[in-house]
Amino acid sequence: MICDMSKKIQVKKHENHFFYKAQDVIPEELLPDLYTSAVKWLENTRKPITKEVYPPEASDQLLGYREFVTDPLWSTYYKEIKKHIAKYCQVASIDLNTIRVHSSWITRVADIEFPGKHTKEQLRSRLRQHSTFGNMHSHTDNPIGIVYYLKNPDPKYGTIIQLSEKKVFNNDGEENSLIIFNPELYHTALYPPLEEVEKYPRITIVCDCMFK
Repeated sequence: MICDMSKKIQVKKHENHFFYKAQDVIPEELLPDLYTSAVKWLENTRKPITKEVYPPEASDQLLGYREFVTDPLWSTYYKEIKKHIAKYCQVASIDLNTIRVHSSWITRVADIEFPGKHTKEQLRSRLRQHSTFGNMHSHTDNPIGIVYYLKNPDPKYGTIIQLSEKKVFNNDGEENSLIIFNPELYHTALYPPLEEVEKYPRITIVCDCMFK
């Protein structure tokens, strides 16, 4: 394990894969505006649950929106994220010049009071049926993935990454922290029950990188 406590960074290696974790990623004074803007973009570009497995709610791919990528707030956010991508590349022996951020989206699990061609009972049913290991998925051809935890009722609702048939890496999702890993590995979110997110949401901002 590599630690840099001054910058609150930890890197762990398991099964020849690196897991890079950073705390206090975004300056605290920006977090209220980041939350407000993230909710706006999620709600304005939300995918229907017929196109995106629910949970969670998920925004569209946001890097295709000029208003989003030119917003100074989001420019600052991605500038910070790219600093951590560069550090991850260094420890994982990946040439940063061969990497580009190609997609980013926002996810949320909160109350079920959101519009769409679905019923509340359908949403409740999907939440009840959600299975951590049954919802494992991977991002093909994306060597670097970033999950940033903007809001979370409890750090235990983080991310599980499958290392092998019998081994997983469990990352706690503290607010204003991120995890960088290879998303070609099967992984899934740990979602809180409805009674928790009705009071306090779980919101993440996700990025994927690919080779140029």
